[in-house]
Amino acid sequence: MEAKRIVAPQVAIMIAAAIFLCAGAIAQERAPAPELPRPSVDVPGITPQMLSRTTVPGAPGKLAIANRVTYEPGARRRKHYHTSQVFFYILEGTMAVQDDGKEPVSLKPGDFLLIKPGTVHAHWNASTTEKLVFTEFVLVDEGQRSTVFVEQ
Repeated sequence: MEAKRIVAPQVAIMIAAAIFLCAGAIAQERAPAPELPRPSVDVPGITPQMLSRTTVPGAPGKLAIANRVTYEPGARRRKHYHTSQVFFYILEGTMAVQDDGKEPVSLKPGDFLLIKPGTVHAHWNASTTEKLVFTEFVLVDEGQRSTVFVEQ
């Protein structure tokens, strides 16, 4: 897993926003996307906020979802994998991400990471004093859950 740093963080946000805005504008002409499970709010210290959820023009059966997620100091998401592509973009704080069997990597503001489907990993707020805020972009099949937790 390799984290990337964007020289101009606004570029990544503008590109992602343009994709979602264009998709949203076109999707408004069609029926709304079917309901999927909303971001989990049952993990103490983790607060997801759905920013956008829309069908994807030119990609039948696909949904694009954008979430802004806040992890309080020390908050952790247990081991899981995604059934879809997930793209993290760090806004504030430091995220630690550990793929199964590998050493953790740290992501700081301006870093982004693509998690490929099926990659078992965990991620958490590496700080015990500062919050972590990131944007999560997901491309998922309609009716499919994006996150599957691994028994521990």
